[in-house]
Amino acid sequence: MPQMILEYSTGVSLDIPVTLQALNGVLADTGLFSVGDIKTRAVQREHWLTGVEPGKAPFVHLQLYILSGRELSVRQQLSAQLLETLPHYITGPAGTQLCVEIRQIERESYRKLIL
Repeated sequence: MPQMILEYSTGVSLDIPVTLQALNGVLADTGLFSVGDIKTRAVQREHWLTGVEPGKAPFVHLQLYILSGRELSVRQQLSAQLLETLPHYITGPAGTQLCVEIRQIERESYRKLIL
């Protein structure tokens, strides 16, 4: 933990390996997480709508999953740092939407097994 999922629509341009490396670097630089525990993946969405018009506003939606218990101020800082990073690696037409969402995973029920 943590885990990041970078969801992006067609219509945006990014170098996936470089972008994921940069996002992992942001988390590593915070000192809040063990670098070896950061897991990040990207998923392109070919079919999507913004409002009722297909392809009107491309998007990038980054979800950061962390274990519960972090202060709101820490979560706000993480989302701000990640959102600040995205425009350096992603381009799109006018109206492209970039957003970051922090999700907390209930610590008490989360389990992990390493094979």
